[in-house]
Amino acid sequence: MSDSALLNQIWATLTDGQPVVVTSHVRLDGDGAGSSLALCHALRLMGTDCRCVFPPPKPPVFEFLPGMDEAAESAEALPEAYHLVVVDCGNLGRLGPLGQDLTGAVDTTNIDHHDTNTRFGGLNYVDPSASSCGEMMRRLLNAAGRPLTLEIAECLFTAVVHDTGRFSHQDTTPEAFAVCGECVAAGARPDELIQNIFMSPTAAQVRLQQMAMATLRFHAEGRVATMVVTERMLRRTGLRAVDTEGFAEIPISVRGVQASALLKEMPDCDYTKVSMRSKGDVDVCAVAGAFGGGGHTHAAGCEVSEPLDDVRRAVVEALCSRLRAPAS
Repeated sequence: MSDSALLNQIWATLTDGQPVVVTSHVRLDGDGAGSSLALCHALRLMGTDCRCVFPPPKPPVFEFLPGMDEAAESAEALPEAYHLVVVDCGNLGRLGPLGQDLTGAVDTTNIDHHDTNTRFGGLNYVDPSASSCGEMMRRLLNAAGRPLTLEIAECLFTAVVHDTGRFSHQDTTPEAFAVCGECVAAGARPDELIQNIFMSPTAAQVRLQQMAMATLRFHAEGRVATMVVTERMLRRTGLRAVDTEGFAEIPISVRGVQASALLKEMPDCDYTKVSMRSKGDVDVCAVAGAFGGGGHTHAAGCEVSEPLDDVRRAVVEALCSRLRAPAS
């Protein structure tokens, strides 16, 4: 089926009068939140009973998004039957415990840009070449002839800008710039949105960042960097793991670093969360895959049921093995 036919079929399914529930992955990010909310706003304008439900907790950093205050964190109040749309998830396991509670789904539409996607939906719109699900969601709305309202534009701009790291990631596409340009033309304010997404940490988050940066280590002659957030740090600052938004970008931002990992001890869990980033030819998706995770070539992650120090050693070894020999 061609992309245009698939997009038409998705829109026809979601506007057939049945309620729609849109969801995204655990540890919600800007792409998952913005893309989901944009679709919800567009469907509501068509008269569809649509609502978002996200795995808890919702990150406070995205509270500014239109509709986020109405998004549920459990399946308790959902309709008895509905079309389910899963956004930005490589597999259904990425929904966490919430996935087991979405029992009213009569079918599932899968919209994602991860190369490791398992095509779990009845309808699968998967494009690993897209910079973000926000980029893909704009295609869906274009195919349906839906205009950008201010609310939709703010959500899509957030989705694209967040997943491209403010256009700094290597998978940033010309289409990503075009989508954001359309959003600005529809009234989205880049200055306000970027301030909200990237530049409004709380004092506690700054203290946590200081603690984490004290753990920054360099390996392989400075070409690999790792940083740690411990459970003790979270307790001392009164924060949660979800409050570390943007921390994974710190070690990779250092000049000369080609691959990095942020390792987080997950309170009340028996695993270490690893968020990897890279530049150039280093494929961190392959590294994450070796630990049971996945993602993109230059941004990937995994969860490893081992103590943090052991995971750090294993991840450093795996990242170093992916480096090219330095030019002589």
